[in-house]
Amino acid sequence: MQSADTTADGAPAEQIPVGAPSGRGVGEETARWVAELADPGRTGDQARRGLHDLLLRAARAELHRRGGHHPFSGPELDDLAHQAADDALVSIITKLTEFRGESRFTTWAYKFAILEVSNKLGRHFWSRNPSVALDAQDWDRLPDRFGMRPDEYVQQRELIATLRRAVEEELTERQRQVFLALVVNGIPLDALVARWGSTRNAIYKIMFDARRKLRATLAANGYLPAAAPSPDASDNRAEDTAGAQNRGEATMTGWAKLERFLNTDPRDVGCEQALHLLHVYADLARDDASRAEAARRYPGIAAHLLACGPCGEDYRGLVLAVRREWS
Repeated sequence: MQSADTTADGAPAEQIPVGAPSGRGVGEETARWVAELADPGRTGDQARRGLHDLLLRAARAELHRRGGHHPFSGPELDDLAHQAADDALVSIITKLTEFRGESRFTTWAYKFAILEVSNKLGRHFWSRNPSVALDAQDWDRLPDRFGMRPDEYVQQRELIATLRRAVEEELTERQRQVFLALVVNGIPLDALVARWGSTRNAIYKIMFDARRKLRATLAANGYLPAAAPSPDASDNRAEDTAGAQNRGEATMTGWAKLERFLNTDPRDVGCEQALHLLHVYADLARDDASRAEAARRYPGIAAHLLACGPCGEDYRGLVLAVRREWS
């Protein structure tokens, strides 16, 4: 697993200064939140109730936003939102002294609610899908995972066979397990985290290395160019992870999606560092005009949010929570 000062590729990470300003910093409202939450008396109690209300609204909104990816509704959804808000509040109070004023306090707090929603959905996946096998090899569904049309699949059948052989012959046992679970069988990454008692960063690192190996094999067999597209010469999708990525995928071929999935960006800082500074990035990128600046200031985080589905989902939810507060 990568260290805190390296990228997912093992290279030195971008230098992100501690206390780097997001463009907002500690204002009066942020200072008030911190002071009141630390108060041991009635003021602190009122502040915690007020913060819980904000966290609950954020958790509810996020669960509704992700409604197409989970089966919860009505009282069951509301109960899950309460659980996420309760646990987020506990984490915030526990880590209050760690808040450095790199973003508005509420942006930092919303991050905990969004991450708790992801954790809860990951754990509940198994209660809803107890029969899903981690070691199944449903390769026939792989074209559907990348939205390949029937004519594409016929054209790329030999490539899919080569990819399957590479998975079996080039990957380590753990890499093969992760690839089969996430890509072939479609198990959510956070659900795999819950089942294995691992971390998102650890599993992402395994998948990152697997993607790099598989791309090298396909390139050696002539299916892909020897070198992946240069990040700096790409289409700048990282500057708009919250919107353009989804709009672009609607018009991409299945083969293009597969190729993009296999490409790895050496600037990618991994889940741990991206989530650590997600509130800073989201506070800076809260509107269209500033999103490109956020990507330029933190290219490793932008690269990761583009490549990691779960972290990208958390980022989009956090940005929307921030926008709702400012609207």
